[in-house]
Amino acid sequence: MNIPAYLNPGDTVVLIAPARSVTAQDIGAFQDWTTAQGWKLELSPNLLHVQDQFAGDDALRAKDLAWALSHPTAKAIFTARGGYGAMRTLEALEQRHNNVDQWLSHQTPKWFVGFSDMTTLHLLLNKNQWASIHGPVATQWGQTHSWVKENGQQLSDTLCGKSTLLAVNANQIANPCPFSGELIGGNLSLIFAALGTPNQPDTTGKVLLIEDLDEYLYHLDRMVRSCKYAGIFDHLKALLVGSMIDMKDNAVPFGKTAREIISEALSDRNFPILFDVEIGHDHRNHSVKLGADITFDLLTLSQQP
Repeated sequence: MNIPAYLNPGDTVVLIAPARSVTAQDIGAFQDWTTAQGWKLELSPNLLHVQDQFAGDDALRAKDLAWALSHPTAKAIFTARGGYGAMRTLEALEQRHNNVDQWLSHQTPKWFVGFSDMTTLHLLLNKNQWASIHGPVATQWGQTHSWVKENGQQLSDTLCGKSTLLAVNANQIANPCPFSGELIGGNLSLIFAALGTPNQPDTTGKVLLIEDLDEYLYHLDRMVRSCKYAGIFDHLKALLVGSMIDMKDNAVPFGKTAREIISEALSDRNFPILFDVEIGHDHRNHSVKLGADITFDLLTLSQQP
């Protein structure tokens, strides 16, 4: 796995919007934060375009993504927000460069930061041996909850090559056992959407992260079981379940919580499962490196530079 260079003051970073549209006001707090880190922020040429719910049409978003991935000096690529659109952007990138995997092999790896819909792009990059960072998107700096500052500081620490530590309580763990392995994954809906595509992740011997937001419980069950049937859980070292929040139900209740759905579907597996890890759509969105090793000692999850 290619680990991009860590950041120093004075480095150039860029911001793109591969999915939903943003306004200048949406990213103001993020711009202030990058300035405070001592980095030089460049906005992608078409960042503030709008077409329906998207940040410009598919071709424009792909053009900005290609601009960022091939940027000659940038050390990190931040993403403006999730929503929906990265899959369409990736399709347009394929049309633009014909063979994206081959094109990426000629680019210098740089940190790609984001989560939620950005999982589609994490899967592409990790498949091509680029490590990336599952972490906040730019619009989150404009939120007002108490974790905003700490989320930003922890992301900055990760980008600058400091160790990452996440405490885990015993009641969060099923099949407790220490482990160490390469972390991959992200949003469950996007992993589910990648099944049967060239970007379906190879999970053999790895630690898989899943998280999600605003899904019907029956559909969560469908996604977990589809991933199971596709072999996603066959040879895992461990499973990290990040935030599963704002789940919805029907008039006739499904009858199980998100944790119960996952536990039931994987009851025949003996790998460690860590629930309620503070990664994803909840207020606490801890940054972790995908494509890099993560270690669990029964008390703490950790990643080293």
